[in-house]
Amino acid sequence: MSKKISFEEAYAQASSEAIRILGTIVSKIVTDYLQSRYSIDMTKTAHNPTALDEALDHAIDGGRTIVERRLINLLYDKLGLELSMVNEKNNNLSSFEQKVNEARKKYSGQAI
Repeated sequence: MSKKISFEEAYAQASSEAIRILGTIVSKIVTDYLQSRYSIDMTKTAHNPTALDEALDHAIDGGRTIVERRLINLLYDKLGLELSMVNEKNNNLSSFEQKVNEARKKYSGQAI
């Protein structure tokens, strides 16, 4: 990555790409549902990943784990960070939020 992007931009890109794992039609339905039902724009949840986690849980239940895992992997990749798989078996709400916050902390701590 030659040009350093903001954490929020990397998160927006990662969330937008992650939802596509569900396929074009389903991802459109889910993002529209999140917007209309919960007023959530996935790309703008970098400061509140818990809201996205809860909305995805209600919208697609078990599918949220797939989307969140993909989002985390893409986010770390876009930021040039190495993802620790230590808590991978603990895929609960705090795990997703913790990984997003951990990425933010690691990324903000890097030299520009």
